[in-house]
Amino acid sequence: MTATITAATPHDRVARRPRFYLWMAIAMAATAFLGFVPTFWAPLAQGIPERIGVLAIHALLFFGWTLFFIYQCWLAASGNIARHRDVGMIGVSLATAMTIFGTLAAINSGQRAIAANYADGGEAFMIVPMATILIFAVFVIAAIVNVRRPDWHKRLMISATAVILDAAIARPFIVYIVMGGHLPPFEGNVGVAGLPGPPPPVAGVLPPALISDLFIVAGMIHDWRTHGKVHPAYLWAGGFALAVQLLKIPFSATALWHGMARWLISLAG
Repeated sequence: MTATITAATPHDRVARRPRFYLWMAIAMAATAFLGFVPTFWAPLAQGIPERIGVLAIHALLFFGWTLFFIYQCWLAASGNIARHRDVGMIGVSLATAMTIFGTLAAINSGQRAIAANYADGGEAFMIVPMATILIFAVFVIAAIVNVRRPDWHKRLMISATAVILDAAIARPFIVYIVMGGHLPPFEGNVGVAGLPGPPPPVAGVLPPALISDLFIVAGMIHDWRTHGKVHPAYLWAGGFALAVQLLKIPFSATALWHGMARWLISLAG
C-alpha cells in the first residue's frame, strides 16, 4: 500500500482557518444595528435625524467600529494577516475617537438631566456610559499591547466589542418591555435622549450589560469545545467587565462619583 501525501494549497489552508471570530463580529454588528432601530434608524428613515451633534457623531463612530471589526475579522479569517496589521492603526484611531466622543456623550446626558431638573439622577447615570468606555478602552489597550500574541489579541478585541453593545441591547428593553412598545413623542431630538422623564436608575440598566457579556461567554464556550479549556484572556476580560458593571451601581450613589461627574460636566462648560 502506498501512502499519498498531498500538499495543502493556500486555498485549502484558508478554507480550514476558523471563522468563529468573523461570525461573532457579524452577530455583534447585527446586535448594534438592530438594537437601535426603534430609537435611531426608524426615526432616521422617517426623516428625523439625531439633532444633538455629539450624539450623532458618537453613533457613527460606534456603528463604524462594528463594521470595521467585521472587516478585520474577515481579513484574519482569509489569511490576509499583513493587511489586517496594516489597517490596524485605523482601529487605534477609531477607538481613540470613540473614547473621546463616548465621554462627551456621557457629559451631554448629564447636562441635559441638569437642565431638566434631574441633576442627581443625571450625575448618577453618567457612570453607565463612562464605565462602558472605561472597559472598552482598557480592553483595546490590552489588545494593542498583545498585538504579537494573536491568541490574546483577538479575544480581547472580541471582549472590547461585546461590552459596548449594552446600549444597543438596552434600547429594545426600554422600548418593548419598559414602555410596552408605545414610545411617547420625541422632544427635540431622537433616541432615549428625546424622551421625557428622569434618567433610568443605574441598577435598571444592569441586565443589558450582562446580556452583552454573553458574547464573551460564547467565546469561552467555543474555547472549551475546540481546545478543552478557556483561554485566560476571556477569564481576565470577563472578570474585569463584570466587576466594573456590578461596582458601578453602589459607586454611582457616592459623593465621590457625583463630584467627579460635576467636574466632567464643568470641563465641557
